[in-house]
Amino acid sequence: MTVVEQSVLRRVAYLGAALLIVVLLLVAVVSLAPTQHDRFTRSAAAMEALARTLTEGGELPARSLGGLPFERIFRKHNQVYFQQGRNAFTDDTYGYLWSPHAQPPNTDHLTGPWYAYPQR
Repeated sequence: MTVVEQSVLRRVAYLGAALLIVVLLLVAVVSLAPTQHDRFTRSAAAMEALARTLTEGGELPARSLGGLPFERIFRKHNQVYFQQGRNAFTDDTYGYLWSPHAQPPNTDHLTGPWYAYPQR
């Protein structure tokens, strides 16, 4: 094997090793990133404190609570909606709902008075 061939093989080996390291780092970052459920769990106390103070018909503009961003927060029929966004295809809104008295229709129970909703 010539010196040039050895040099090319060495460069290919270094490039392959660098690519493998980048892929492993990306896998580690993605797998260790907090999930939506983790962010909700960390944000729930701040969300509930706000829900208890918002009056009927009250509305707040976009803001983040804990690790969750919200487009809109509003109280309607003694329930507080924490709207995160809109489905681009159906125009349905989605987010979290604080309902301390009963489970609203078309929601998924999370914990305590908390529900996930797609609002139609």
